Amino acid sequence: MRDANLTVRNYIIYIIFVFFSFSVMVLDFFSNQEISTTISKRINFLVPSDISFNEYFEFFNSDLFQTRNNLINENVRLKNEILELRELRVENDLLKEELEANQNLIESVDIFNYFYIKTSPFMRNQENHYLISGGYDKNFVKNDIVVNEEGFVIGFVDKIFQNHSEVIFIYDSEFSMPAIDKFGNEYLVENNGEELLIYTTSVNELTSNIDFIFTDSKFDQPSRFPILSLNEINLTVDENKISTSFEIEDVNFSFTDIYVVKANDLP
Repeated sequence: MRDANLTVRNYIIYIIFVFFSFSVMVLDFFSNQEISTTISKRINFLVPSDISFNEYFEFFNSDLFQTRNNLINENVRLKNEILELRELRVENDLLKEELEANQNLIESVDIFNYFYIKTSPFMRNQENHYLISGGYDKNFVKNDIVVNEEGFVIGFVDKIFQNHSEVIFIYDSEFSMPAIDKFGNEYLVENNGEELLIYTTSVNELTSNIDFIFTDSKFDQPSRFPILSLNEINLTVDENKISTSFEIEDVNFSFTDIYVVKANDLP
């Protein structure tokens, strides 16, 4: 009995829906399609008719993925910049340490006791040694040291003529020069034709913490001019000797500005 009542109710609802639909169609027909036009406008307002669903979702997805890719690329760029900044910071710290060491070394040179005569090499002689301008006319003497624009010793005067001199540079096989470090250890720096050898001839303190080796007045040289920096050189320290060596190809300097160092005879 209950099932029969539900069936009757469904039929009644169906008949009412059909009647309502028919009534709407009739009203729309006699109202010159006002009802359907109004409904169509409302639907177009919610979903514009000139954009298809496929185009809409294609645009949405494309924009979303493009934004995501941009964020990923930006994140990668920022990470790379951070790594570069860290490397620059480390390099900057190392340069600061080297600058401070150089500054301390420069301050240790008594500049008032010396003056500098600028010169330049102009040719090689038959012995394959460079000749520089200036000789007896500039009061050059044997073993006058030659420095570059940074103040590092790069050679010494060997033979003097009236207006030019022969110089033995640090990469020449005849180069040999005594030196000292801040601990008082004495060295000999010499070129054997293939390598530049640095080794102690007198040890005051065995250590590998050697910044520079430089000239000293005890060797009849102008004092405290740096010859080599040993900061980044592997040193061998044994029971009674400090030594190292490196390739001649690693010795580079410019001929643009070189100077012969002379003692200032003023009182």
